[in-house]
Amino acid sequence: MNDSLLQRYNSIVTGCGLVDTSAKARLWSSGRDRIDLIHRMSTNDLRNMAINEGRATILTNALARMIDRIVVINLKDRALILGSWGAATRIRKWLSGYIFFNDEIKLEEASPQWGQFDLVGRDAAAIADSLIGGASGLKKFSVIQNDEVIIGRGEAIKGDSFFVVAASEQLPRLRQQAEALGAVACDRDLYNVLRIESGIPEIDHEISEEYIPLEANLWEAVSFSKGCYIGQEIIARMESRGKLAKMLVGVESASPLMAGMKIEGGVITSVAESPRGGWIGLAYLKSPQAQAGTEIHHDDLVMRVASLPFAS
Repeated sequence: MNDSLLQRYNSIVTGCGLVDTSAKARLWSSGRDRIDLIHRMSTNDLRNMAINEGRATILTNALARMIDRIVVINLKDRALILGSWGAATRIRKWLSGYIFFNDEIKLEEASPQWGQFDLVGRDAAAIADSLIGGASGLKKFSVIQNDEVIIGRGEAIKGDSFFVVAASEQLPRLRQQAEALGAVACDRDLYNVLRIESGIPEIDHEISEEYIPLEANLWEAVSFSKGCYIGQEIIARMESRGKLAKMLVGVESASPLMAGMKIEGGVITSVAESPRGGWIGLAYLKSPQAQAGTEIHHDDLVMRVASLPFAS
């Protein structure tokens, strides 16, 4: 990591980073069944959400493999669906395939009329609060809205994170305001370091049709009492057995790692060179190899399994 990147990394870890996430999926769901359809078709219980409350859920296929992990937010007259990088069309088409003739729902992609950036790091709450007062008090995935600006609390990335979704003409002003308050621009490569350190799975790496939500540590996005959905029987059976065939863990090494590398008991899915401890990655490993502290040898490469998130 060069000196400039290291300086920005340290500024984010001790302050706040601003990540342009406009390429992530954003969809509007409107109509009487705007949330009910997603409830029926995904892993979590989305009933009885208060206005401005959001919950994470996962779209799965018949084999319980992941299509995407989404956050569904109940706004006053419509729902906002937030998904992964480049996944808006995939989400819309997948959900649209399960609309029945008597369902009242309309799904629309929000881009490019609405953009997004995320605030990550220790000081994210203070900056979010300056953009809309009261944002720092939000629960995870809940939002506060002011006209065409929506701010919500996200997953903990280096301590905290907030997503800012706003009409495109509002976004430059909000970004300038956040940067004036100390938010440091964080590109996709640097964000990758932060999210791997935080143990956050990502689309086309840890989230794909090769893996099941429980294997990806996405337990909070799965309800075991809501009833049927696509793939429900397989997920329920895995939970009842109390043992997973493979688990998402961290790996660390003094030598370079490579995403896609097949190793004993599994595969490395994401890698980054971290200032905190050299080369780190996320990997799916069979349960016997997935215990923290286990050494894994691959040719001349030595890796050690680490708990997630990685220690600061």
